[in-house]
Amino acid sequence: MRSPIGHGTLSTSLLIFLTLLKTQTSEATPIQEESPFQSKAPVKLIWANEGDDVELPCDITPPTPNDSVNMVLWFRDSAGIPLYSLDARSGNLSDAFHWADSDDLGRRTYFQVGDGQRSKLKITKVKYKDQGLYRCRVDFVDSPTRNFRANLTLVEEPTRPVIYDAQGREVTGIGGPFLEGYGLLLTCQVSGGKPKPSVTWWKDGELLDGVVDTPTDDSLSKFTINHLFIGNITRSLWGTKLECRAQSAPMTKPIIREVPLDIYLKPAVVKITLSDKEMYAGHPIGAKCETWGSSPAARIIWRLGDEVIGDPIVSITQRSNSTVSKIVLTLNKNDDGKELTCKAENPRFPGGVLEETKILYVHYAPVLTAHLATGYILDTLREGDDLKLICNIQSNPPPTKVIWYHNDVRLEHDVSAGILISSNTLTLRVLTLDHSGEYSCEARNFVGQGRSPPILIYMKYAPRCREGYERREIMAAKREMVTIRCEIEADPDDLIRFSWSFNGTRSDVLPLPNSRVRDNGLVSLLDYTPNADTDYGTLACWASNSIGRQRLPCLFNVIPAKTPQTPMDCSLHNESTSLEVNCIPGSDGGSPQHFLLEVRSSFGNSGIVQVIPQTLQTPQSDQGVVSEVPPIYQEINPNPIFRLHDLEPGYDYTLYVYAINGRGRSDPALLKHVQVAEPIGGKLESTGIFLEDLKKAIPQVDSQSMIIVIAFIGVAALILVSIGVVIGLVICRRRSNRPVVSSPDDFTRPTYISAQRIEPRIRYTTDGRHSQRRSLYVEENRNDADILQQVEVDLQV
Repeated sequence: MRSPIGHGTLSTSLLIFLTLLKTQTSEATPIQEESPFQSKAPVKLIWANEGDDVELPCDITPPTPNDSVNMVLWFRDSAGIPLYSLDARSGNLSDAFHWADSDDLGRRTYFQVGDGQRSKLKITKVKYKDQGLYRCRVDFVDSPTRNFRANLTLVEEPTRPVIYDAQGREVTGIGGPFLEGYGLLLTCQVSGGKPKPSVTWWKDGELLDGVVDTPTDDSLSKFTINHLFIGNITRSLWGTKLECRAQSAPMTKPIIREVPLDIYLKPAVVKITLSDKEMYAGHPIGAKCETWGSSPAARIIWRLGDEVIGDPIVSITQRSNSTVSKIVLTLNKNDDGKELTCKAENPRFPGGVLEETKILYVHYAPVLTAHLATGYILDTLREGDDLKLICNIQSNPPPTKVIWYHNDVRLEHDVSAGILISSNTLTLRVLTLDHSGEYSCEARNFVGQGRSPPILIYMKYAPRCREGYERREIMAAKREMVTIRCEIEADPDDLIRFSWSFNGTRSDVLPLPNSRVRDNGLVSLLDYTPNADTDYGTLACWASNSIGRQRLPCLFNVIPAKTPQTPMDCSLHNESTSLEVNCIPGSDGGSPQHFLLEVRSSFGNSGIVQVIPQTLQTPQSDQGVVSEVPPIYQEINPNPIFRLHDLEPGYDYTLYVYAINGRGRSDPALLKHVQVAEPIGGKLESTGIFLEDLKKAIPQVDSQSMIIVIAFIGVAALILVSIGVVIGLVICRRRSNRPVVSSPDDFTRPTYISAQRIEPRIRYTTDGRHSQRRSLYVEENRNDADILQQVEVDLQV
């Protein structure tokens, strides 16, 4: 293996080499200078192509059996410093030290140690700069030094042969024509090449002419030329190819240029034979033309109609004194009725031309094209016009029926619909925009069917509202300017003119000026500001073009903007660490809305404060003041979903849920008498804030005040119970004469049960399915359907 030292710098290489020389001088036999005999050692010529891997031989066999190699040094040209060295002074060639110069050549060289004469210096991917005289110096322990020389030369390929005829014209294809009995002169010429190339003429693998001619003109000295002259052309040259070969070195492949010969004889007979009697478009058919009596063979020319069939598709074969030309024709509809002609000619003899002609009958499926009838112009079509389409048909045999399609939907003859089909024509009466689209015709014969490319029919029309802008609602507050966008479609879409009108509550139609046009004239913008109730109504947008005025206007109903609708179906759900409030949002009033949750206590400073029913509350202000009880917690969310934390048990809460937009906020949705049965764990994680500490916001009531309040409530309860008993007796007496109808319990209207008797466990149902779970709150008044629709209460006395 090569030592990495061989890739060091130049100074390092020199140092190693000098060290080797010094060591050899001190430990081995002194290096002897080359003797005159050794300097005249034979040189082996090594040819190579650029990029090849070459091997320079060096015989390291010791002269005597007991001798051994001490060192092997490779030198290039007259350089005194070796480019490669092998130090075998250790006594074993397999452990010898390899060293190579660090330049590009040194990195691509390696000395392979073999058995004696098989040792060689390998150079990979040789370059032109690697050419030169290489010397291998072998130092033995006891025997004299030996030198071996190798001359590395890279081959330079000559140019591709160029062939000229007797008139000096370059032969690029077939040579000739040549006539039997006359002479033939061809010149093959190449340029360059190292070593000087050989130029030879060959026929069927046999050498015809191997003599290289010397140019007489000094300007041609860089060329190598071979003139081939045949004094008498014989039949044996018919249909053959001559080869000119140029080769620079024996190990390189010759560059070959072939020249087919074209030789004529006068024709005697010409005959055309077709492979099939029936011909179909797209199906290949073979044709053969034979001629006899020509020597050399006559030239055969195929012609289809007025078009000559070129040589690349003609195959010519000669058998004795006959010539056969075969072609494969793939006919199409345009070839139906054309003449196929085979012509054999020999220009050597006057009147030496013979030909035969056959008429071709080609069957093919219908080929159709649809177009407007004469007098109809596509660019001038408009709604209400008539239109006539014609289907041009080319078919052999003729088709049996013609079918018309509109957007790939088959059309039937229908006078009431204005669709008239007759033979190969289609007439459309009173065009509308529904008639726009692609039309095509279809026909069939026994060969197959064909369909015409679609023809696009479109017509100009007056403006119409763009889809989605026929009728729209615009919400606007008083003294608020809104921009109304009217978009239309029209063809042509230039010179569009817009007009606006207003139809108010008094049914007065008034024109509106000051609109703007955008988006290439197909959009009109109107800034509108309702200042009074009479300014709310319907705006109409009209447009016109060169075809006419818009038949139906685009309508915009301007209605007053309003506050959002109160959230609906608010309910409570138990979570592991919170109480969740869920509502369904109502109408946003025409503006984006968000939602506000407020938690209020039902206790006042002097005892329990009665919460005023929603229907009896004073109207709320913009600040959302619902009652005199201040909120203890607020939270704002984009959706009406809230999570409550840190509510203290033993207190009565009322939850207010508002919807808010730019016009204000709605009436609140109330969740009343919400009590927490046990402390809720966890910290506050929502975006809400407590306005005051819960224990501070709900004042403590002393025992004396509490006794007074309880006594007052008891008296009131007795009075209410007495009234209820009297009312119940009256109702029972009135119903005593009616049959009693039993019905299941109605859980949507539960009986009131005092909160003090309810344990902190409830069972509630949804959609008739019963389940039981621990509750975080206790419901006092079960008549409010917004909280729970169906509740079953477990009483534990």
